Amino acid sequence: MNISPLASSPPGTSPQPAQPGTVTPSPVLSARGLLMTYGTGGTTTRALDGVDLDLDRADSLAVMGPSGCGKTTLLHILAGILTPTTGTVLHEGTDLARLGDRRRTRLRRSDFGFVFQDGQLLPELTALENVILPRMLGGTSRRAATAEAASWLDRLGLSGMHDRRPTQLSGGQAQRVAIARALAGRPSVVFADEPTGALDQATGQAVLQILVDSCRDTGAALVMVTHDGTVAAACRRTVTMQDGRIAQEFVRPVAETGSTGAER
Repeated sequence: MNISPLASSPPGTSPQPAQPGTVTPSPVLSARGLLMTYGTGGTTTRALDGVDLDLDRADSLAVMGPSGCGKTTLLHILAGILTPTTGTVLHEGTDLARLGDRRRTRLRRSDFGFVFQDGQLLPELTALENVILPRMLGGTSRRAATAEAASWLDRLGLSGMHDRRPTQLSGGQAQRVAIARALAGRPSVVFADEPTGALDQATGQAVLQILVDSCRDTGAALVMVTHDGTVAAACRRTVTMQDGRIAQEFVRPVAETGSTGAER
């Protein structure tokens, strides 16, 4: 199903005009004309080729496509890790490319959360310490960071496991710690790169639903790269990339995103 990359209405419906006097919220993240090239001279490769994308608060977006299609490059540019060759990414109206390295680092620490396939927890730290470390680096007091981290770990089903190190946790438990770390501080956007790729199906579905629900409940937008259509179905929107472009977008009614199963 071919839908405009900026479509925001369910398939088969037309966007409804705003009522007079109403204010349409601005996207928390907005990308326009993203072009990313690698190489020089006659050996350049276009990893992204004119990508436009908007993301609202509490929305969820899955990015799919074959290896080399540009989905991970897109995630890194949206997160301010890479700067596009041309094009802009606005976070709440601020152009990421106009921020210096220090301010982008601060932004990723304070307003963005990250969940990776292998969790990337520090093995020598406990679950609680893994969650509080980024918060303390961002200037939060240890006392406040500890209370916040403990609350998130308990909320994600890890009560009584605060002092366990990653090697003492199951794969699913470790990913819950990574989710707690990503959500502590209530970021505006959470970026997830194959967050269930290292888990078995049942554990992956449980962790995925925790991630999607927690982002929605806190108002964080979620951008998730995945190769798994079942995982993508947990998000309200799915874009499929091909040769650096958004080839398709599918928007699910809210009623269809209440579980990690197939669309109803």
